[in-house]
Amino acid sequence: MFISEILVGHTTGVQGIVLFILLLPILSIVSSTLRFRAASRTQGDNQAPPTIPYLLPLLFHAIPLAWNPFQFVTKALARYGWERPLRIRVGWLSMTIVSNPAHISAIFRSSKQLTSKPATLFALQYLLGVSTDVLPFYAADNSGMASTPAKGSTVEHVDRIDFHQARTAQKFLSSQHLAHLSTRYLETLERYLNSLDVGGSTPGEWVEYADLFHFLQTNVAPAVIETMMGSKLLEMSPNLIRDFWAFDSNLPKLMRCFPRWLIPAAFRARDGLKDSIKAWHAYGNAQSDCSKIESEDPEWEPYLGSKLVRARQNYSLKMAAMNDDSRAAEDLGLMMASNGNAVPCVFWFIYEALRNEALRQQLTIEASECVRPDSTIDAAKLVTQPLLQSAYAEVLRLRVGIGMTRVSESEPFSLGGYQIPKGESCLIFSRHPAFNEEAWQAAGRPSAVTGAPLEEFHADRFLVPKKDEELGGLEFSLDGLAGLWLPYGGGQRMCPGRHFAKSEIISTFALLTSRYDMELMEGVAVEPDLRWFPVGALPPAGKLPFRMRRKGSKGA
Repeated sequence: MFISEILVGHTTGVQGIVLFILLLPILSIVSSTLRFRAASRTQGDNQAPPTIPYLLPLLFHAIPLAWNPFQFVTKALARYGWERPLRIRVGWLSMTIVSNPAHISAIFRSSKQLTSKPATLFALQYLLGVSTDVLPFYAADNSGMASTPAKGSTVEHVDRIDFHQARTAQKFLSSQHLAHLSTRYLETLERYLNSLDVGGSTPGEWVEYADLFHFLQTNVAPAVIETMMGSKLLEMSPNLIRDFWAFDSNLPKLMRCFPRWLIPAAFRARDGLKDSIKAWHAYGNAQSDCSKIESEDPEWEPYLGSKLVRARQNYSLKMAAMNDDSRAAEDLGLMMASNGNAVPCVFWFIYEALRNEALRQQLTIEASECVRPDSTIDAAKLVTQPLLQSAYAEVLRLRVGIGMTRVSESEPFSLGGYQIPKGESCLIFSRHPAFNEEAWQAAGRPSAVTGAPLEEFHADRFLVPKKDEELGGLEFSLDGLAGLWLPYGGGQRMCPGRHFAKSEIISTFALLTSRYDMELMEGVAVEPDLRWFPVGALPPAGKLPFRMRRKGSKGA
């Protein structure tokens, strides 16, 4: 009836065109479904994965993927299965969604063949605003991340940007450098907290705050930035924290390639951040020597901060293709990595503890075991406590939704009986394996046994009986969860900052709960904002009011 009403009064030719347009989605979904079923019945190393059915040719899956990526991926896996790779198309681009933990592990084991370069170039251009005249420098580096350049690469050592980034992060975010950063972060955060007017000097006086997430954004972020980058950056740019969170709040839109005219505030914030970083770079390098990163040199100084940042300056200043703007974009990326994902996770850790009194008591008991006689906190011991580690891992499982890409630039890649064409990206989303009940059961962690459904937060999910049965008790373990617990990615390109992030999340909780009493306002709850999928950690979708007061004495 609807179609006939539209066609009345039009010529035969117009009627045919209109009828074709109206029937096109039906024809498209029917034909693509038939092709999907045919491809699903046959499987071999020379066959690409089946393409998910679609309504619109030319656009294919572009609209639902851009409109609500989490819903699109969730429905696709529920309807067509997670066991095999599934192909999607966005215009002329084809990509393969991989959700089978065994396939994910196989991809991560193939780090020498597979690269994340297309995703890196996308982030540099659309998130960090690196100019198009510098992007070819990044694209040209085919030398890999290993100490020995990849076979056939002619990239000069000084220009091996992937290698220098990876080696610097791995070196200066581990061992004694990690220990120093973790301790300095705690000291810096405590200084920021002590400057707050929380009950003055009178124990027992409650102070109310409108939003826990905003409180953490304005206190944790500056402590992290000062720890990483020194104190001069924040002194020179008092609006840096405000601009950073204004920029960060627009990341989902930047991920969708929104233009400047549509989100001018996001671009202004990013431009302001990069200008601040460029001014700080110029001042810092005039006052300090970024080459002083040897064992006898200080771990931290106020001008350029940690050895990590100084080392990044040291190698990037030698790269002729890099300019002031691209170096600023690199450090904006570091700022994003150390705050944009960690601060939401700190929020969820504290939120889950405060809304469950029994859990809060258990966690604070473990944290109190790491408080020294002088009331300082042993950051190294904190990250070895079993329940604190398990709660941390559960927060990341439940509240992180990152997307990872891998692509073979040289030859097709065989995966689970299918062949991924050369140059086609494999997409891995952390959130869906994290909720895959069947896969967790196969890994020996069934929620039916533990009574802990994967849709719910359970702080002890990652506790298992100790391997030495004579010792008794429980210990933290991620054994058997390869391809299931993916908040930091995997393989050679796993996030090198994961150890500092773990320390940051757990130690922030420990410091706050050892110095303050904290309570949520009664009857208030929040859910994660899934609009951030697959950017990274999911912030809360609403405000969470709370109150806090100083304890009678430090460590009380």
